Amino acid sequence: MLELPTTDPTNPIKLADWLEISSILSPDSDASRGDLESALRVAAFNEVLDSEDIERKVLEVFTELEQRENAAAHAYPFGIDGLVLKLKSEWENYPAYTFCLFLSYFGVKETRETPKLFEGISCQAAKKYLNGEGKGFGSPRTDLPASFSDAVTEVCKLIGEGGQFLEQLSHRKKDDTLDVVVWADFLDQLPSKVVMFGQCAAGDNWEEKLAELQPAVFCDQWMAKSLVSPAPIRSFFIPHRLERDKWDLVCRKAGIVFERCRIAYWAHEGGFNYAHHIEWIRHFIANNNRSDL
Repeated sequence: MLELPTTDPTNPIKLADWLEISSILSPDSDASRGDLESALRVAAFNEVLDSEDIERKVLEVFTELEQRENAAAHAYPFGIDGLVLKLKSEWENYPAYTFCLFLSYFGVKETRETPKLFEGISCQAAKKYLNGEGKGFGSPRTDLPASFSDAVTEVCKLIGEGGQFLEQLSHRKKDDTLDVVVWADFLDQLPSKVVMFGQCAAGDNWEEKLAELQPAVFCDQWMAKSLVSPAPIRSFFIPHRLERDKWDLVCRKAGIVFERCRIAYWAHEGGFNYAHHIEWIRHFIANNNRSDL
């Protein structure tokens, strides 16, 4: 049986993640209320849970699962039948949600590959949301020139505003917390459009980064000309689920928040190549006792 999360093991969101991953790992592709109750009884030794606590936790978890099903819609890999959670089909058919689920539950070290994979999903979600175009800006760059100055100049060309990189004595950053640039052009491709700047935060310390990205400051600091369009919309991407009582405050600090279900909904379809994400998940399943990917 998959171990309960070591951090906050009775949190309904963490337990819902646990049930989803247990369903993926199960030979029957499902996980039930009974599975969750058994795991909670084990946790009860440390958390001092009685039968009423366990019953309440189970109901909270299934309420969370129902909210995920509504929020992710067709991109949600599971169906809820009473108090049983079951995969709709192979998890490979739902790579965006499944990747975010595993990334959130098991965590990630600050390696190059995994954050870039998450950046790719985030960029795809933002592009589909705006029905526009987009590029990943985070370092190390693959969609744009490697150097910060050249990448800024290329972004200016793509959005048709900002001129070029502003030469200055200021210390140049690798990406200055900017990971995703998305814009929605009109047919004339002239200035005055919607532009979105986004920051991706895949790790557990995402709350520390909520207010780091300041799009207007980024443009003023690094672009030679002022934008004609309004300042880029600030957005924030996390593979996690967000507690409802934190929602308003987090969104006020971070801008438009793309949490797991929002990312999955918008990134689920649209011709994006998920081959590397699926390979990452398969490797993780094959080594499900490891957390160093």
